Amino acid sequence: MADAPTLEQVARLEDTLELMHEALIDAQMAADEAGWTKIGSDDAALLSREELRKAANLARVMSVADPLISRAVNLRVAYVWGRGVTIQARQEDGAEQDLNAVVQAFLDDPSNQATFTSGQAREELERRLATGGQAFHALVTSPLSGRVQVRVIPAREVDEIICNPEDSAEPWFYKRTYTRTMVEAGYAGTRTRRETRTVYYPAVGYWPKVRPSTVDGRPVEWDKPVLHTVVNRPEDSQWGIGDVYAALPWARGYKEFLEDWAKLVKALSRFAFRATAKNRAGAAAVRSRLSAAPVTGDGSVGGTVVTGEGQAFEAIGKSGATIDSQSGRPLAAMVAAATDVPVTMLLADPGVTGARATAETLDEPLRLIIEMRRDLHADLIRKVLGYVIDQAVKAPQGPLKGRITRDPVTGREVVALAGEQDRGIDVVWPDLSKDSLETLVKAIVEADGTEILPPLVIAQLLLAALDVDNADEVLAGLVGADGNFVWPRDAQAARSQQDAVAAGTVPPAA
Repeated sequence: MADAPTLEQVARLEDTLELMHEALIDAQMAADEAGWTKIGSDDAALLSREELRKAANLARVMSVADPLISRAVNLRVAYVWGRGVTIQARQEDGAEQDLNAVVQAFLDDPSNQATFTSGQAREELERRLATGGQAFHALVTSPLSGRVQVRVIPAREVDEIICNPEDSAEPWFYKRTYTRTMVEAGYAGTRTRRETRTVYYPAVGYWPKVRPSTVDGRPVEWDKPVLHTVVNRPEDSQWGIGDVYAALPWARGYKEFLEDWAKLVKALSRFAFRATAKNRAGAAAVRSRLSAAPVTGDGSVGGTVVTGEGQAFEAIGKSGATIDSQSGRPLAAMVAAATDVPVTMLLADPGVTGARATAETLDEPLRLIIEMRRDLHADLIRKVLGYVIDQAVKAPQGPLKGRITRDPVTGREVVALAGEQDRGIDVVWPDLSKDSLETLVKAIVEADGTEILPPLVIAQLLLAALDVDNADEVLAGLVGADGNFVWPRDAQAARSQQDAVAAGTVPPAA
């Protein structure tokens, strides 16, 4: 039977393991930094498509594994979508068609709830922008009924954006390469196989008179136009960069600082005492005394080491050791600066001094940044709903009527509703300011007193101020069959009259 390792052998093995662990960390850091391009070199683009894919993948991992990046993304998602949004089509009195019914049917479609209109889908969209800098939505369209279903295309699968040769701001096609699993049924049973496919999708709004069936020998799926949403796009680039990209190296630096700080505290707690001896025999005697159980027979902690002449046992002084974990706060502040989040919110720790004033000072810039991101989402919602309205007019069995013309300059289709009906979409966000509910309601009541705003707009503002969850359903109940606004008291009186007639207690009106 092999002898048990001595304390010296165990100590050497622990030192070797520590060295191997540090070498592994250095190798991982070198692998992360491999392939980086020096910014400012004349012969290299800022970031290639492949580099953007790697950066987005790293950001996705860090948004799950790193507490600072995860917190920053969660805060941004909460500020943008935490209080919901109200979406309503403008419906003027006397309008010929119920435009809002088409809009609400699209929003309530279960297939669209899963990918675009539910709270979870909106949160996932904001996370894609935070980590990858862009999102692609394919609007799958039924040519007969005009029904539109939104499907998300992973950004990593889009290889190329083909634009108008004369105008780089006008996209025509999106090239996608992806791998799908094919399910094939046969006499021997069902089997699956993997297949790589390359297709082209047209951009939303690009509908030329002559539509090719292929591009470079690859099929074009005209019934799935794509909308590309991008943030942080560099100059002369087609692609966006994630919100957390600039924060990644600083988050890693803060993580390494805390790891080193933990190692220092552990080392100081482990090597708390120092024993010395004149010769080897004395050192062996000290080790023998230290290896004994450091507790008394009754289980109480503490003990005394008795050494011989020429031997000493004393505590290591810690007066010069720096163990302040707050020294790494500037690294966390760089993560906060890169993600536009106050460091007090990022660390969930207000600190010691000036925390309240600092938080309030940073609140206004953060509010403006979040409102800009809300505007981006509102533009996306309006574009999608504008396409939904177009298809409801163009489809033979569509629920809306209108006319289709072409812009003489751009050649693009222009869809107008019958009777020149307004087709605007109102996207109302809850206010991010700290005004009290009483102040908000008073302002809305005063605005109503001017008799300038329509009653439906006043209702939207009130529902947003009161944070009503089912605001869309409440607004739908304030619109009659003709699409016009109906006062709740009038609607209740009409229902009471109908119930009385049905019961036979009141004769029907002549």
